[in-house]
Amino acid sequence: MKGKLFLALFVCLSVFFMHNHVFAEEQEKKAADDKKATPQASWVRRGDIPRQPEDGEYTVREGDTLWDISNSFLKDPFKWQNLWKENPSIINPHLIYPGNKIRLFPPAPVEAGEKGKEAGVEAAPAVPEGLPVEKLQKPEETSPVMPKAEEEKPKEEKAEAQPPQPPVAEKPAPLPEIVKISSTMMERHGLISAQDKEGIGVIVGSREEKLLLSQGDIVYISLAKGTEVKAGDKFTIFTIANEVKHPVTKEPIGFLTDTLGILEVTSVEPDGVIAATIERSYKEIIKGARLKPYEPPVREVVVKKAEKGVDGLIIESLEGKEGSAENDIVYLDKGKNNGLDVGNVMDIFRPTTMIADPMSKEKKAITFPPTELGRLVIISVEDNTSAAFITKSKQAIYKGDRVKTAE
Repeated sequence: MKGKLFLALFVCLSVFFMHNHVFAEEQEKKAADDKKATPQASWVRRGDIPRQPEDGEYTVREGDTLWDISNSFLKDPFKWQNLWKENPSIINPHLIYPGNKIRLFPPAPVEAGEKGKEAGVEAAPAVPEGLPVEKLQKPEETSPVMPKAEEEKPKEEKAEAQPPQPPVAEKPAPLPEIVKISSTMMERHGLISAQDKEGIGVIVGSREEKLLLSQGDIVYISLAKGTEVKAGDKFTIFTIANEVKHPVTKEPIGFLTDTLGILEVTSVEPDGVIAATIERSYKEIIKGARLKPYEPPVREVVVKKAEKGVDGLIIESLEGKEGSAENDIVYLDKGKNNGLDVGNVMDIFRPTTMIADPMSKEKKAITFPPTELGRLVIISVEDNTSAAFITKSKQAIYKGDRVKTAE
């Protein structure tokens, strides 16, 4: 009797434990399925709540850089140049502002699926817009093997397929050097050629009878025949300061100009009357003052290597002063026709000098090495002249000092 009781108890316990084991396995399987089914956020910024822009555009916030945005969304900070390339509205990659829209990826081709259907081939599933896509290196194709030869070879002699090598990360290109132009006098002075010294127009009158005109006054202007003009166009009001001659050949090169102000055209009447408002005045303006097209001052220049070596001279400074130094503007006797371009860097130096050696009976000469004076970068070019910004100076720089393109 006791044996039957123990047997019945053993059977009950076995059934109980088996039921619990099966129940636990089902719970673990259900938890694993739930975990797989739970969508994972693919884009997470540092310390931010995960978000997935539906339109593939990210709005810049304070403190963002292209490096950080590339690290967060492309999972590789070195791909910031891809973001810059796909967003042509970004002029300077170092300057992005809160509120700017940045497209994270180029728009996907729309007709890819339709072309596949027309060819009778089932198109691959489209990648959702905004998700990162990485190109995998194509594995090397092995030469085809005939079935007979494959059957004759033992299985152990068959070479195992080599796994594809991981793609090698390309070294990012260096960022271009940018020179900030800090001169506040660029709108006040300039160099003009002899053929352009008369300008393209003059101030012929004003709405109010005044001897001296200034900012806010409404004036009437006359332009050279064939000059197209519309409301909103701007002109520089200038006068001739003095003539510039080459320090060596003494030949005339052009004229330094003194900017009196800037005006903006407000209306162009059918009878030819052109009205304008003096937007800015630096000095007193009188009737008869000359006009030339307005060119906004250069604020920054991207440095680039010159295509060929160019040697030249400093012929004048922006304000016509004797000695120039760092952050001053100077003019050179070389321009586009000589191979110079905006962004070219040039060294400033004073040529070697020779003196007779007082201790030499043979009257030998002693040659001094050239004196390094500083460095400049070209900010604007004309046919035969150019303007340059001095980025570094070791001592005072004068008219006649030499320049040559940097190595």
